[in-house]
Amino acid sequence: MKYKMTARARVNPTEDLDKVITAISNIFKFDELEIGDGYVSVTGDMDSLLDLRESLKNRKIRDTAQRILIKGVEGNKIAFSLSKQAALVSIPNLVDSDMSSLGEIDVTIETNDVEGFIKWMTAKS
Repeated sequence: MKYKMTARARVNPTEDLDKVITAISNIFKFDELEIGDGYVSVTGDMDSLLDLRESLKNRKIRDTAQRILIKGVEGNKIAFSLSKQAALVSIPNLVDSDMSSLGEIDVTIETNDVEGFIKWMTAKS
C-alpha cells in the first residue's frame, strides 16, 4: 500500500507560529515542513501516521475514526480534520466539522488502496 500524507493548519493572526508547528509535530512525524503566508503544511509517508494510529487504538476510538475516514473518502483521497488545540497537548481529536475555535489541522491521505488504508488505520489488533 502506498500513500502520501499532507497536514495543513491555518496560522491565525493571534497564534504563535511555533505553537502551531508544535501541535502538528505532536501528532505527525513528517518528511517536509512548509511555512507559508498564514499556514503551516507538512508531508510524510506511512511512518507519519504511526503515532496517530497507536493513539486511536489506545484511546479506543477506532470505530469513530473509521466513520470519519469513510465519510472523508473522495476517489483515491481521504480527508479528515484534527483539533489544533487538542494536538497542542498531544491528543489527536478527530473533528467532524469546523468546531474548534483555533481551527483544525486538515489532513489529506492520497493512496492507491483507500479501503486498505482505513482498515490499517482502524485495525483492532
